[in-house]
Amino acid sequence: MDWLDDTHLPLDEQPHRPRPARRPRLAAPGVENLAFESIGARIPAALVAASPTLMVVAAEDICWRVARDALRAARPSRLRRRAYAAWYAKMRSLDEKRERLRILVDESLAAF
Repeated sequence: MDWLDDTHLPLDEQPHRPRPARRPRLAAPGVENLAFESIGARIPAALVAASPTLMVVAAEDICWRVARDALRAARPSRLRRRAYAAWYAKMRSLDEKRERLRILVDESLAAF
């Protein structure tokens, strides 16, 4: 019996061997999508490149993500009422910007 062979041990005494990681699923070649996180959609990169409006929305989506993440990190305690009210107003303005971005994307995609 080889000392490296541990198959003779009961299952609870066998050393742990992690499962191999799954390979990420690859998209079809030549098909790439841009994720617009603000509106929760993926749009083919070819459509974005063909539309100046969608290019602007892509840049605004990145700005929206950065602003949202920074604002979430700076959330004050609810006990600080004035600070929380100001923070909440900024969050509402980000929600309004998200809605405007969604409308721009809908109008741009309807034109195609």
